Amino acid sequence: MVLKDVRKKVETTWTTTKRILAAMSVWGLIFSLVTIARLSVAFCYDDTLVDASASHAKAARSVQQAGGPEYWRVLNNSYDIEPPKPVPFALAWILRVFGFRVQILAEREATGGEALRKEWRHLSPRGFTFVPDAQNLHLHLEGDRCVLFFGSSDREILEARKAGVYAIRVRRGKDAVEGGDYTPGRLGEPILPFSQY
Repeated sequence: MVLKDVRKKVETTWTTTKRILAAMSVWGLIFSLVTIARLSVAFCYDDTLVDASASHAKAARSVQQAGGPEYWRVLNNSYDIEPPKPVPFALAWILRVFGFRVQILAEREATGGEALRKEWRHLSPRGFTFVPDAQNLHLHLEGDRCVLFFGSSDREILEARKAGVYAIRVRRGKDAVEGGDYTPGRLGEPILPFSQY
């Protein structure tokens, strides 16, 4: 009786060990292929990766002229009140764990943005880019072997398509700050579920 229990525990442990090793082997293969190919994914920052409504409100209250250097300095240093959106944030980390280089594109001026870059250095080392001219978003996607792009506006989806990158729509939250057309699914793009929260 005792021998049967011991044998059953050993078999269960061995089966679990084999499953873990198989999962680690699959992960290792995917990680190796992705890193050798130097593939990357890109996320827009505002309303895609984070809810930036509070920081935009703070910047608007702090300065008299929106769009000036001081406005961007306040905005770029208010990252502590920008909560990450759980689904896109988790997906970005999963892709990073599988070897993808994560690129974050902030459609903002870079004034005072060093602290913001430093805040996101773990998820996106050397990949946090400020894109002041939104019409040039595709230029940042073309040369970096980017295979997936996550954005919220119609313009961002079209910019990704212009660069030849597969685009996925992230839904905006109720207090979204980003302007522009927002018609999820109209362009035939897939929509990330539960991404508005």
